This record gives sequence, C-alpha cells and structure tokens, in this order.
Amino acid sequence: MGNLIHTEANISLLILRVVAGIIILPYGLKKIGWKKNSPGKSFQGTIEMGVPYFIVFLLTVAQTLGAASLLFGFLVRISALGNFIVMSGALVVHFKDGWSMNWYGKKNGEGIEYFVLILCILFVLMLDGGGLFSFDRFLMNFFCY
Repeated sequence: MGNLIHTEANISLLILRVVAGIIILPYGLKKIGWKKNSPGKSFQGTIEMGVPYFIVFLLTVAQTLGAASLLFGFLVRISALGNFIVMSGALVVHFKDGWSMNWYGKKNGEGIEYFVLILCILFVLMLDGGGLFSFDRFLMNFFCY
C-alpha cells in the first residue's frame, strides 16, 4: 500500500490534481443527472451512443468518484488511472475530428488536443501521486513512517 499512496510534498502535483478534478467532475455530474448544462453526455445519452450499460456505469464512477477523489487527493493513482482510461476512450472517439477543438463551430466535433492535455496531467498523477495536501500524503505519513 505504501507505493500506491506514496507522494512527495509537491505543490505542482497539488495543482495538477485539483485542476484535473475540476475539469473532469462536471462530466460525471452530468451523467448522474446533476448540472444539466455541464459538458459531455448524460447517462442515457451515452447509452444511446451504443455504449453498454455496464461501461457507462464505470464511466460514471470514474468521472464522479474519481474526480472527487482527485480533488481530495485520495487514492490519486487509482483515480488518475480510471480517468486515464475514460479519456483515452474519448480521444479515440474524437480522433476523427482532428487535432484542434471546434473553436469556430465549423467542424462536426471537437478535436483531440483537450484529451491529450488531460491524459498528460493524469499520467503525471499516476506516476507521482497527489502531492501536497493530499489525503494520500496524510495516510502515508500516518501509516508508513
């Protein structure tokens, strides 16, 4: 368990995990029916895309509980991994739309630049943990040392 929660008192990791949590959480909240004007698809909308129910359930858990977990710094590596898988799937779905986002409304969808950025942030969190003021760091100091 020590390797899973080990993290340094690093402010950069704190910033990355809080930003990732803030960015991802609205997608999960929309899936559970809260924040109707949030980005992304609703639970039902995702099912209507042809995604199996169980997978949509896992997406919802990763995007809501995982994002909240990132915000609090609890089991950051696991939360980052779950959301890394989700965002990798989103990248594949949006790959056909090219690199850049739909800034001028002339494309059919959004590009992948946003997903690449989020994937990089999540990858750093998977490697280094939650950093300063994370619950993982508290547990590490309490149980491991």
